Amino acid sequence: MKKSEVFGYLILAFGLGAIIGILCAPRKGEETRKILTEKMEDNCKQVCDLVTDKVVKFRNQFSDYMEDLKEGIEK
Repeated sequence: MKKSEVFGYLILAFGLGAIIGILCAPRKGEETRKILTEKMEDNCKQVCDLVTDKVVKFRNQFSDYMEDLKEGIEK
């Protein structure tokens, strides 16, 4: 089988998959985009909250480390 034939079959399979996906989609495109947008916003909020929590923990640990270091230097 030649490379051009494989590429042709790959393009054909991709096109058929896209057409079947469009025809069998359970929702309208606008509704799907709305759902995806809401999920992305929720996930972004969760990631932001997680990062904020980690930064706060890091700051607290760093402050504790600096206090211990200052005490060690004073002794």
